[in-house]
Amino acid sequence: MVDKTGIGGRCVAERGQYFGRHRHLFINTLICSRSSCYVHEMADSVHPALPHLFEILKIIEGGVNLDRTRVRAFSEQLATKLEAEGDSRTADRLRRVIASARTRDLSPARLSPADRLPVDSESRLALADEAVIAPGEAEVVLGAEPDSIVQEFLRFVQSADKLTRHGVGIAPSMLIYGPPGCGKTELGRFVAQQLGLPLLIGRTDSLISSFLGSTAKNLRALFEHASSRPCVLFLDEFDAVAKVRDDQHEVGELKRVVVSLLQNIDALDNKTILLAATNHEHLLDLAVWRRFAFKVHLERPDASTRARLLSRFLGAFASDELVDAMAQVAEGLTGAEIRQVCEGAKRAAILADSDQVNQGDALRRVLRLRSPSTMDSHKPLSERLKQARALAPDALTYRRLAEAFDVSLGHVSNLLRDGGSH
Repeated sequence: MVDKTGIGGRCVAERGQYFGRHRHLFINTLICSRSSCYVHEMADSVHPALPHLFEILKIIEGGVNLDRTRVRAFSEQLATKLEAEGDSRTADRLRRVIASARTRDLSPARLSPADRLPVDSESRLALADEAVIAPGEAEVVLGAEPDSIVQEFLRFVQSADKLTRHGVGIAPSMLIYGPPGCGKTELGRFVAQQLGLPLLIGRTDSLISSFLGSTAKNLRALFEHASSRPCVLFLDEFDAVAKVRDDQHEVGELKRVVVSLLQNIDALDNKTILLAATNHEHLLDLAVWRRFAFKVHLERPDASTRARLLSRFLGAFASDELVDAMAQVAEGLTGAEIRQVCEGAKRAAILADSDQVNQGDALRRVLRLRSPSTMDSHKPLSERLKQARALAPDALTYRRLAEAFDVSLGHVSNLLRDGGSH
């Protein structure tokens, strides 16, 4: 490595050899003091077939700048990739090297501990929360179209090295939008879990400051932190910082925030994964839309998706027949509402020492959310029965109505046939 700064700083290189399937990869771990090596210029001159080039350059850059966080984070990412490719021996060796040299030859003034998240300069509140999603902890049930988009996004991100070697860049950014309760936050957790990366969740309450210019500074600090390490940056309630700039009701400061946001997104390298979610996509600035390569619209689940959600949440506590009936009655409910119904029905079953949810109780819970007036005891029972049956006549048979309204089958039959009342 040549010191191009002219400062004459010392540089010590330790060379380890990694044998790939068809080629040799030499990894240089650099510990530099007050010198700046031409890391970025190397990216254009290294052979395009060199695997894991991005991680290697990030490790070198971290060593040059005495940034232990970057060295440790990208070394771990490289070790994980080597392990996934079957080279556990090299992965273990890399981890041992990092573990044994965490503090050696590093200046404390330049350290950036991994647990030090950026904070607002005024309130000192963290600008983000960090979560590590364990395998199997996050699950999503999506319709065919959004599932196809998400799987394509994951495939592109996981194949970034291969695409880059062929000169096909990717923009690992995805905008998730739709009504509340449709799984936007859970999808962000799922993406992080699938990629094996920590999830950095921006805190809107800390990002937005009442002090002039502070919000833009907070955004920059958060984006710079996300760029310094392998992670998924997730901006929930995205419309709070990305509103359309021609809104006459917004002040100039918020318009400058949007400009700052656009600049920060543009400055991201193609390895920083950005997710954003909003319930109010109509409020987003058009220029913000164009910054996202992938856009996923999460709608209220259709019949098939509702059945899958019910099966997942109820598990062995409900028969397939009950799940199908509930899926029909639950039309229009969000995924979060379906989960609420299932968890409530399961709790009731467990407290009753039963291994099956009560059919009447489960249907009542669905009806309360979909059509609250059907559960209004001040209205005539015949009217409520007719209203409920009209929602899903195939699923809400006389017998199921009797269980849901806790009356006899004969009474339901008489009221619906004769139009009687209480």
